[in-house]
Amino acid sequence: MTLLFPGARYEAIENLTGIRERTNTQPRSKVERRRSNSWSFYQLRYFLEYKGTKEGVEVIAVPPAYTSQTCHQCLHIGLRSDKHFKCGNCEWHGDADLNGAKVISLLGQSVSLPRGSGYLCCNLSTDSLGLLQSPAL
Repeated sequence: MTLLFPGARYEAIENLTGIRERTNTQPRSKVERRRSNSWSFYQLRYFLEYKGTKEGVEVIAVPPAYTSQTCHQCLHIGLRSDKHFKCGNCEWHGDADLNGAKVISLLGQSVSLPRGSGYLCCNLSTDSLGLLQSPAL
């Protein structure tokens, strides 16, 4: 997912490195495997970074862990069921993909602010291109 922050010069995307390996572990039909393996995530990210550099927009790749399970309102882990999301803390409910996109946007904003947003409880580091690096586990 991609979100452009209004009035800012940042774009946050979900880091989809390794998605094929994660999605191909589940039994699926040949058609579904072919469809998912033909996605060119690297090319999309490369184009976004290239065009962003030309236009002065910084691209931030956000780690995908918990982006679709975290509530964008209160930042607590909620329940995702197919296309629906419900937070047990603040009771927000709605489209799971929209919620995930808003969480990615919040993470991107927290990296782009001079002292961070205060949203995150851990430090996030970026590489020389400004891309968010996944924490070492």
